Amino acid sequence: MSATLTWNSPAPGGLRAGAGLTVLALHAAVIGALAMNSPDPLPVKPTETVEVRFVELAPVVQAVKAPPAPTPPAPVPEVKPEPPKPKPEPPKPKPVPKPTPKPVPKPLPKPEPRPEPPPVSESAISTPPAPPVEAAPPAPAPTPQAAPSGRPDAAERAASPSAPVSNEPRLIGQIDYAGAPPTPVYPRVSQRMREEGIVVVRVLINPRGRVDRATVQKSSGFSRLDEAAVDAARQAAFRPYTENGVAFAALADIPFNFKVKD
Repeated sequence: MSATLTWNSPAPGGLRAGAGLTVLALHAAVIGALAMNSPDPLPVKPTETVEVRFVELAPVVQAVKAPPAPTPPAPVPEVKPEPPKPKPEPPKPKPVPKPTPKPVPKPLPKPEPRPEPPPVSESAISTPPAPPVEAAPPAPAPTPQAAPSGRPDAAERAASPSAPVSNEPRLIGQIDYAGAPPTPVYPRVSQRMREEGIVVVRVLINPRGRVDRATVQKSSGFSRLDEAAVDAARQAAFRPYTENGVAFAALADIPFNFKVKD
């Protein structure tokens, strides 16, 4: 008996050998089983040679079409960028003329408010009398010359020479008030701060007996007391100073004594 077994296996090598051995083992098992089950021994037939031939099949390879190569893109022509245009220079700003600063008026100093203090009694403020100053003796009146006819001529008396008279103010020591002497007002702040002192005020008396100017000749050291003394001296009234019946301007010093009563 000749049997030809064909084993198609896509796998070469070891897979083929294993398949052949399996076929041989199956044949041997079949033969053994038959020998054991038969009661009568069968005549032994010569062993048939089983020829096993393996045919190697080439693997079926499906031809895979390769994708077509992509067409290279056409070269893009290089575009040179245009050079930037020069920016025009901005116009220079015209200089703005500076405004002429207006002169700031200086603020006027605020006058210090003067509180109205209560009147001070004459005992609190005493006005010491100024030392007497001897007045210059009056110049002798010129003796009128007699007229040739023996009668005095008025025109000749008026034209007679006399000493020149100066209009400069006379400094006098004896003060003749036309009323009560001036009494200054003692500032309350000065009383509270116990400011004391003597103020000497020089006044210029015009020929009518009024004060044209009053200045501090000697200060007490406190401005409030000096101002109070000057204000009082300006309100004073005097009898005109006269020489030979003629009124002249005069200068006089008036002392004011400020003293706080205990």
